[in-house]
Amino acid sequence: MEELIIKEREFKEKIVETINNSNLPAFIIQPILKELLGQVELLEQEQYKKALKQKEEKETKKNLKNRRC
Repeated sequence: MEELIIKEREFKEKIVETINNSNLPAFIIQPILKELLGQVELLEQEQYKKALKQKEEKETKKNLKNRRC
């Protein structure tokens, strides 16, 4: 868990640094960030569906194993 917290902080710092070093005006950066957020939201949904499917498969295997015993 701690590793994820550190990675998150470092990731945010890199994004801020990149934005600050780009010298682009906010009206150009904002739509780029909105597009990226949309892509991240899609990825999050895909990851959720995959995790849910894996959980269901794990529970199914567990139930089958318990029935055999």
